[in-house]
Amino acid sequence: MNRCARPVVSLTTAMRNASRGTRMYAEGVPAENTKNAVRNAGTGSKKPKVYSKYNKKKEDDDLLPAKVEIKGHSLLRGARLRRSFLYVPAHKERFLEKALTSAADCIVFDLEDGVAPSERKQARENLKNLWKRLGTEGYRPGENRKAELCLRVNNEGWLGIKNWQKGPNKEVTAPSEELDQDLDLFAFPEVLKVPITVVVPKANTPYDLRHIREIIFNKQRKVIDRSRQIKRANVIPTIETAYAVLNLPLFSSHQKHFSALVFAAEDYCASMGIPRTKDRSNMLFARSSLVHIAKWTGTTPIDMVCQDFKNLDILKEECEEGVHLGFEGKQAIHPDQIETINKVFSPDPDEVEWARELLAAVEKNKADGAFEFDGKMVDRPVFRKAENILEKHKLIEAFEKDRFASAS
Repeated sequence: MNRCARPVVSLTTAMRNASRGTRMYAEGVPAENTKNAVRNAGTGSKKPKVYSKYNKKKEDDDLLPAKVEIKGHSLLRGARLRRSFLYVPAHKERFLEKALTSAADCIVFDLEDGVAPSERKQARENLKNLWKRLGTEGYRPGENRKAELCLRVNNEGWLGIKNWQKGPNKEVTAPSEELDQDLDLFAFPEVLKVPITVVVPKANTPYDLRHIREIIFNKQRKVIDRSRQIKRANVIPTIETAYAVLNLPLFSSHQKHFSALVFAAEDYCASMGIPRTKDRSNMLFARSSLVHIAKWTGTTPIDMVCQDFKNLDILKEECEEGVHLGFEGKQAIHPDQIETINKVFSPDPDEVEWARELLAAVEKNKADGAFEFDGKMVDRPVFRKAENILEKHKLIEAFEKDRFASAS
């Protein structure tokens, strides 16, 4: 068939087929099976339905959900709360112990930028001891038992499958010894008792996430009883390059491989060769693109670090801007930033009161599709916004309750 004469394939179909590893024409026939389709044409026989090796009869990995959910926040779609994303260098044991007493929603033990290469061996030993302690003793009084514990590994943004596959059997392995040693930290039985999320920096494509999950799974299989079911590792990628930003639509068709998306401003600016301006306007496209993909996939969009960690006014300004863009959390590099971040990324008390009053007015005006409230015309989209605010407020209140472990 002449390439130019092929019917146009819709973008949704193309993205769905790309996620399955199948190239298809508009007729719905995989490219590798077009000869059979042509051979059967005109014979009166019913065209057989063909499935690629990635296709199941029950297409549970289909790109499109039953409908688009107007929830606005990943928390309302079953995601966990990730307002504050605190990085903690792992080479000093006291840093780890202090972080566990913080009010951060996510505690990210760092083996990458926050730790010098000469200190990484000690950092890994500290984390091994922490995993064992949490797996046997549990949380101590005053420790944040509801925080998501994460580990940021040393990923260098390798491109191409050849960097991940080695040996005659093309087994997926880590491209560097540094990353392999980091991923060894997931090969402990204690990790199954206290799940650890892997944070993947410099994730340029979703295939990086698939490879890392497979490596972790294989490592755990070697040390854990095969009769036990192992849940695939939870992964959070960090978007740090211009290439990764352009690949964000590809992430949308691999949403089962990650639970949040993190934007890294400094690395992104370095990849673009631009300064980080005070108004942050030169990063608007990248940040907004990330938020749109996160909202579509139901994952948590997490905004950049505030460098002026001692200036809480600048931090508050950045947080409010992030909320207006649709971010649901922000990275932190100091415990003093957590209170401000958690507050701004939670519903404001005045906002909660407005939502309650509006929904009370809705009950009184059930016969009206739209009516005047507080001097403005309101209708169903505004009612839905109020419902979402109250639901989010209730979920956050429940999360905050008994967050810290107490003496038994």
